[in-house]
This record gives sequence, C-alpha cells and structure tokens, in this order.
Amino acid sequence: MNAEYQRLEAEASEIERQMRGLSTTVELSSASGHAKFERQISDLGRKLASLRHGMALIQATDSSEMRRREREFVKALPKKLHSQGIRKKAIHLPGQVTVSLSVTYYHRCQSGGNGRRGLFSMLMLLGIAGHYTPHMRQRMAKAAALLGSFDEAIEMLAVDGIHVSVNQLWDVTKGMGQMLQQLTSQRVLTVAGNVSGRRIVVSMDGGRVRLRERRRGKTKKGRKRFAAQWREPRLFIIYAVDDEGRMADDFPPVIDGGLGSCDQLFALLLAYLQGLHLTTAARVLFVADGAAWIWRRIPKLVKSLGLQDEQVQQLIDFWHAMEYLGKIAESKSLIGARKAHWLTIQKKRLLRGEIGSVVEEIQTLIGSRKTKEQTTWLNYFITHGIKHRRMDYSRSRCSKTPIGSGAIESAVRRVINLRVKSNAVYWLRDNAETIIRIRAWIKAGRAEELFQQTTCITPELAI
Repeated sequence: MNAEYQRLEAEASEIERQMRGLSTTVELSSASGHAKFERQISDLGRKLASLRHGMALIQATDSSEMRRREREFVKALPKKLHSQGIRKKAIHLPGQVTVSLSVTYYHRCQSGGNGRRGLFSMLMLLGIAGHYTPHMRQRMAKAAALLGSFDEAIEMLAVDGIHVSVNQLWDVTKGMGQMLQQLTSQRVLTVAGNVSGRRIVVSMDGGRVRLRERRRGKTKKGRKRFAAQWREPRLFIIYAVDDEGRMADDFPPVIDGGLGSCDQLFALLLAYLQGLHLTTAARVLFVADGAAWIWRRIPKLVKSLGLQDEQVQQLIDFWHAMEYLGKIAESKSLIGARKAHWLTIQKKRLLRGEIGSVVEEIQTLIGSRKTKEQTTWLNYFITHGIKHRRMDYSRSRCSKTPIGSGAIESAVRRVINLRVKSNAVYWLRDNAETIIRIRAWIKAGRAEELFQQTTCITPELAI
C-alpha cells in the first residue's frame, strides 16, 4: 500500500492503543468522571472509525474494479472529457481526520484549461463532493435545514466531530439544493409510495419569508443596496388516509414547494402525482382554503392527470368557511349567545351538506343593503358552495376523508415559519428555497430518499 495508507494504519494502531489504555486504567466513581471517560472514549472511537474509513477509501480508489467503473462512467458522459493525470484530493472525515486520495482529473480541454468543466469521476462514483463524504454532507445539510441557525448547526456538528465553518456548511447545503433543483428541472426527481386503491389527499398553501432583493446604486459607504420584501413561498402536501380518515402511517407524506410561481408549483405537483400513478387511486381529495391561485389551476391539473369525475372531490377547508361565517355574524352585531347559537346552526347545516340553507340564512341575515365585505363573504359561499360544490362536507365525512386543510397548514408552520420566517432575517431567494425544500423532505420523513437522489450522480447529471 502507499504511504498515505501506511500513515492512516499507524495512526489507527496508536488510537487503538490509547483506547485500551484508557479502558484499563479508568475508575468510574463519579458522574463527572464517567462523563469525562465517555467523552474521551467516544472521541477516540470516532477518530478510529474515520481512519479505517480513510483506509477503505484508498483501497477502493486503487482497485481495478473501481477503475473499470470509472472508465465506463467517463465514456457514458454526454460530453467527451480528457484525462489530466493523477491529482491529490483531500477528503475530510469526522474526528478531524483528513485523507489524501490519488485520483484522475478529467477536463473538457486536452490541455486542462482553467474553466469549471472538469471533474473527479472516481469521487463522483463514491458520492464525494466538496471534500466531504456522502454521510458527512447529509449530516451537514440536515443540521443546516433543521436547526434554528447556521451557528447552531455548526455547534451541533462539532459535538459529532464534524468541524466546519459557516461558508463550508453553506457550500455543502447549496450544492445539495442545486442538485435537487437540477433533478426537478430534468423531471427525474421521484418519490416512493403505492397509491393504488387508496384515498389520497392533496393540499396546498403559502407562507411568508423576507427576501433580500437587489436595488440599484450603492450606499454612501459603497455597499450594495437591497430591499427586504415579504414574499410567499408555497408548499403542497400529498398523503394517504387510513380507514379512520387519519394520515396513514405506511405512506410518508410528500411535501415540497418553493418560491417559484404558482404555475411552477403546480408543474412540480403534477410531476409528483404522475410519478405516483394517481389514476390508480380509489379517491382523490383536493382540499385548501379559498385562495384563487389554487382553485383556478385545480381543473387543469385534474385534466392533465386523466382522473375520472367520480374519483375526484374538491373541498374548501371547513374551518375557513366557519371563519367567514363568524365575520358575517359580527358584521351584523351578533355577539355572545346569539352569535354562538347562529354559528352552531350553520355549522350543523354545513356538516349535513345543506349549503343552500346556509346561503339563504346568510342572505336573510345581511338583508338587501350589503356592504362590500358582506357581498364578498356571501359570494364566497355561493361560488364555492353552490356553483362548484366545494362544501360537500357530508360526502367527505361519509367517505372518511378530511374536511380541513390542517395538514398543509401544519407543514407550512413546520417547514417555513419555524426556520425562515423572521422579521430580522433577510434571505437570498436561492438560499431560502434550498432550505425550504430540503427541510420539507426531511419533515415529511423522506430524508433518505432525498439524500440518495442528490448523492448518486448519473452521467447525465455530472456535467
């Protein structure tokens, strides 16, 4: 083996000796002493594992099998690359271990060039990018997306022996976000799940994030001007329900979205639903609040999916409808017991599917001299309830499907509000979208699917 392998082997032998000595001489007689021993033995164990990992990497890159796979990979690339010879590449591992790998560098130009058109195909086959292994990149991206700030993420990673700077953490996270975007644009991003014969619920909603957007000119100190504007990132959720109408445990929900346009969101949703073969589902429920950007696009989505009319139900969130009824009651000075009694009657009518009676009661209450707001609220029930039949809550209750959009509202809170929504934080658009999308996959319980697809690079994605 080469000198690098021998160096790692010698360090591993020394760490093993230290661990034996520590375990034979320690006396666990107090909580503080136990904690100190636990920390020391854990640090040594982590470093030993990284040294063994580095030795395995050297063996892999020197093997004839990996060289054969490397040649096949380079040959399958859409553009011809030329070998520039062997170069050293430092790979960082937990426990502050660094291993130097000798791998071939390939470039578009025969002379090498200085552009960003080259790659280390061997490292790509092993899932290594930006000096970090797949597992380390996953840990870094997960910490960046889930914890409250990058400083918290760095502190938590250091406990696990991963010592990085803010810039290094950002580079890894952005790299994963860029790969996720590339998979999306090429329509090869997939989710696992069987929807055949099941009842599927699809819902969407928007959140809030403050973006740092460029303005013309510079400040007196020569800094670039920017405006902090509130924008609306949008999410969707796809999930299955069990026999009791609850979210099924055997089908992790699909949550995704971003800061793109409404049409881009629905294009992404369409790709997911087509990948799941939604036409095989027994029933599909689209449920959301009354946002016009949603309901204008649902009919086209249903048509593109090829769903039958008897498969599909559209539903306005029940609690949003009740909120409008409360506003109507307050506008006519119904308070206290009178308001509660009136709302209880309308609630029972809605649940029984008597939307016509509810509309008549609203018209009777507000009379002929309606304000602009009262007219809007009345039209809300006429349009969604009578014209489009989006308030048939009795049908949903009979079929054991939700009558509200609480799942997507919860997703917006967990994915967006608890991480990127803040008065004091201004995000760049691409950075915010990266965090939102990675966090959405993780919160949905599909982290391994995400990391598998963003780590395993195919020749089509390499250049």
